[in-house]
Amino acid sequence: MIYLDHNSTTPLDPRVLEAMLPYLKGRFGNAASREHAFGWDARDAVDDARCHVAALINAKPNEIIFTAGATESIHIALYGLFSCFPPRISPAVPPASTSAPPHREGILASPVEHQAVRAACGRLASQGTPVDILGVDPEGRIDTDVLAAALRTRPAKLLCLMAANNETGVLFPIRESAAIAHARGCLLFTDAAQALGRTVIDAAADGFDLACFSAHKVNGPKGIGALFLRDGGADLSLDPLLSAGGQEGGLRGGTANVAAIVGFGEACRLAREEMARDGEELRALRDTLEALVLAGAPEARVNGGGADRLPNTSNLLFPGVDARILIRDMDDVAVSSRSACSSGSSSPSHVLKAMALSDEDAFASVRFSLGKSTASEDIAYAAEKVVASYRKLVSTARKD
Repeated sequence: MIYLDHNSTTPLDPRVLEAMLPYLKGRFGNAASREHAFGWDARDAVDDARCHVAALINAKPNEIIFTAGATESIHIALYGLFSCFPPRISPAVPPASTSAPPHREGILASPVEHQAVRAACGRLASQGTPVDILGVDPEGRIDTDVLAAALRTRPAKLLCLMAANNETGVLFPIRESAAIAHARGCLLFTDAAQALGRTVIDAAADGFDLACFSAHKVNGPKGIGALFLRDGGADLSLDPLLSAGGQEGGLRGGTANVAAIVGFGEACRLAREEMARDGEELRALRDTLEALVLAGAPEARVNGGGADRLPNTSNLLFPGVDARILIRDMDDVAVSSRSACSSGSSSPSHVLKAMALSDEDAFASVRFSLGKSTASEDIAYAAEKVVASYRKLVSTARKD
């Protein structure tokens, strides 16, 4: 099969596996064991990995907290920041309104955030935390002037704004948004899971206060991620989600998954060396894919195509067909109709709906996401296959 679903997950880089293997065999120590060489060795490996992750985003090692992945990082960040808010209504009862009362600062979020952020915000809203949603334009972009106006009229403690959208690849103005948020006394949390290793992230210059990452989006292992906390969270007063033996700065208790952490570190080290070259190659392949598809199916269009995007991501709308049927007909080309975390939903993509697409067009959209293993012949084959399948389905629909 041709695999073009790298935004869902990426294959493990063989070099990452090689780095992990010793810690799945003889080097099995617990990184929290401080009284013998097995523990010291594990601790050194974790420290080295922390340095590699930090280096990829221009952060300090003490600003990196290892977690089980971006979803856990999101919950540590959001629940930790807002745990001081007592529940005002039963979580089982949906809030009557998500409008922010003037006396309480809550959350301002974009409408295209990952489902994990949406779920965390929904739970906090059900417990009384005000949650307001900021709109996007038809290309899926945030207007920073609108953001500034929103923060003037709706004071917030936290702005949630992803670095890159997982369905369209649209990039968000994190640096400008952080400056706007900080001017209003608001923190910025960014979901950077899709951006890591695909576009430049500069924690020192971008100004975000909290951020989440997942190793499996950057050719690392599944089940490991990181939470960035500016200055190690010294000024954030986060309550821990998991309390145990004080691991990870006391914010994430439990025995460290040393092998996975080593793999994450190696994946970040490789990404730092290869991202610029890979990005140029992926952008060329993505543009070729779009050109071939639009030449064969002029009715198609690129969702978010007018915005700055990740170099590997293309969300294509094929009018008049059901994307799920189109994908099945393509057979040996692995793509997706939406985020993997939302694939069980029968509703249209919340991302595409926020971009003012109709239900019909949202259901007719397909995400192609490329990776470092994608070859030019894969692109040619995938374009030919999707155009042929689309033409067949359109012809069948007309006959019916």
